[in-house]
Amino acid sequence: MQTTSESPQPTAPDFVQARCRFGLLIGSVYRQWRKKVDESFKDQGLTDASRMPLVVLFTHGQAMLQKDLAQALSLESSSLVRVLAQLRGADLVQWAADPADRRTKRIALTPEGQRLASQILKKSLEIEQAILAGLSEQELDITRAALHKIAHSFDQIDGVNDLAQ
Repeated sequence: MQTTSESPQPTAPDFVQARCRFGLLIGSVYRQWRKKVDESFKDQGLTDASRMPLVVLFTHGQAMLQKDLAQALSLESSSLVRVLAQLRGADLVQWAADPADRRTKRIALTPEGQRLASQILKKSLEIEQAILAGLSEQELDITRAALHKIAHSFDQIDGVNDLAQ
């Protein structure tokens, strides 16, 4: 006689163990980090969604195609349209048709956008330094190396999934 058993419900220790899983830990750290940065720009009405395009454009150093900016932000190009319109309305970005293809837009920071992006980057780095102050250089190096490996793993998984389709 063959019996089937249902999967047991997780017990309290299983739940505690689940909360210590690596992905959940990374997510928790990210949310806390983002909240701290969000709080520092709340008075200026800037959110993560409005800050990040400014920072990416600033660090890129030149105008970007909208699709390339979206890719750098891990967004669909259509998801970026509303944020870019808000940033344009605040005179932080400007865009023009790409000379090579008039259907595409090149997004650039205005002088005010450059000033604000520089300020965002400076404040974000100050927060990062405060958060990481308790870690040694060796711990930082190991953490960076591990996170780079994890990021590379996503590229490999995506490559395998692309081949399977």
